[in-house]
Amino acid sequence: MSYQVLALKYRPQTFDTVVGQEHVTTTLANAISSDRVAHAILFTGPRGTGKTTIARIMAKAMNCEKGPSPIPCNTCKTCTQIIEGHCSDVFEIDGASNNSVDQIRDLRENVTYMPSSAKYKIYIIDEVHMLSTAAFNALLKTLEEPPDHVMFIFATTEVHKIPATILSRCQRHDLGRIEFEAITRHLDRLCKQEGFEIEGKSLEVIAQEADGSIRDSLSLLDRVLSSADSSKVDHQGVLDGLGMLDRQALHNISEAVFNNNGADVIEQIEFINNSGIDLKKYYSDLIEHFRNLSVIKICGQNSPAVNLPVSEKEKINHAIQDRASGYITNILQHLLNEENLVKYSSHPKTAIELILLKLLEINPGEQIDQIISRLDTLAKQIGSAPAKEPSMPDISHNTTNAHSGQQAERQIPVPSPQAEPEMRPESNIAPEKNVDKEKTWPDFLLKLEKKLPFFHALLKKALVKPKGNDEIMVELKDCSAFDLKRLESKKSKLQELCHSFLGKQLTLSVASKAPQANKNYQKKNETKAKHAAFNHPLVLDAQKMFNGQIINL
Repeated sequence: MSYQVLALKYRPQTFDTVVGQEHVTTTLANAISSDRVAHAILFTGPRGTGKTTIARIMAKAMNCEKGPSPIPCNTCKTCTQIIEGHCSDVFEIDGASNNSVDQIRDLRENVTYMPSSAKYKIYIIDEVHMLSTAAFNALLKTLEEPPDHVMFIFATTEVHKIPATILSRCQRHDLGRIEFEAITRHLDRLCKQEGFEIEGKSLEVIAQEADGSIRDSLSLLDRVLSSADSSKVDHQGVLDGLGMLDRQALHNISEAVFNNNGADVIEQIEFINNSGIDLKKYYSDLIEHFRNLSVIKICGQNSPAVNLPVSEKEKINHAIQDRASGYITNILQHLLNEENLVKYSSHPKTAIELILLKLLEINPGEQIDQIISRLDTLAKQIGSAPAKEPSMPDISHNTTNAHSGQQAERQIPVPSPQAEPEMRPESNIAPEKNVDKEKTWPDFLLKLEKKLPFFHALLKKALVKPKGNDEIMVELKDCSAFDLKRLESKKSKLQELCHSFLGKQLTLSVASKAPQANKNYQKKNETKAKHAAFNHPLVLDAQKMFNGQIINL
């Protein structure tokens, strides 16, 4: 087969051609120059970021006939053999298929022999985390004190599976995901070398889909170039070659959700399903899209946490200007919570439609921070309630004993004024006009019902005691602290109204409760307050949102 895939054809052969891992390549080049190379090196990082490539460059740099040198010549016999993969002193071992303790024992026996032609015997073990526990234990002693002519280079994507005893014997280098812009520039350079012309936004789609892996981006580019009819590939051709939809489809869905347009949501899902796109993959892209919306809303459109082109960041920033961050976060949380429904559903289209329609029920105005603030306020109000019923003061400063028996309304004949003049400037109560009809306490209550309805209900249950010709004693019973406070604030107005209507001085007193009654009343109020707090809408919303329960109040 004459064709060579891009990932192999353009594989870096020197440290300075490795894309996006300068922090590792610079360290290794300096170590070679200063003769401080470790005998065991571990490369860890995501797939397709250059672990095995850097290991091969390291093997060439150490065994080059002009070295050890940080820049291998790539022309000498040893370099050429390493590039072609058949150097007798550089062993590339797959840890997944050579993971038994017997194979590691064979390796231990071979390391004692001197290299046949190169300067060092180098063992490159890829996916080293796949070795068995017994194999790791067999490797320990040799790894800690290898012969001077032996080097070990390990590569893994799951460093957490490697025993700590192995890690402590290696010099570790962590490779990160390659930046979005770096992948885009690299793809553009390779397209020009291959003689193809691809739009910048098409390369951005490939880089976005690669998710930080340079090897994945080259594999995707291979698919695009293989499906091209000419040297010029348009954007739709790239999307068709990759089996992808334009990212505008994601923006259309988010816009429909923000506008609370259920019909548009259904139409968008129908369009995506008819396009032959994998709906489960699309749902994953939708989660990533709303994640990007949330990050840009919180961190701004220049945040490096979002691997998107500048034009798309600007589009997202414009779309979420009037949206609260808590609202977008609630949508993202709902999508994540329902991910298994799509993953394991035999009807993914219906599942996605249901999930997205539920997003329309999220209230964009009721954010979590507002709920927490209001809950705090409610808790303070409950906590600041009085521990016991306050003692009932005598409003008239004359305390009377509790009166047993039925409360009765007394009709008190009073001389009736002949005329009711206009309201005096210095008083809020107008005196009654003189009429021939004799006025009684019930008549006063009827008048009070129109002017002060609250006090009408309160005095209607009171016990009325005539006290001389010019005074009326009214005894109140079972008054709450709230009633007493209001009564105290309006006492003067009430007395003035009574004097104007009946021509008598009104004296108010409050009967004190028995201690046990106070205690029962207090306990009843506390129970009532707790019940009200437990069933408050804010508390119920918070319990549902956090899936929690109240353990103390």
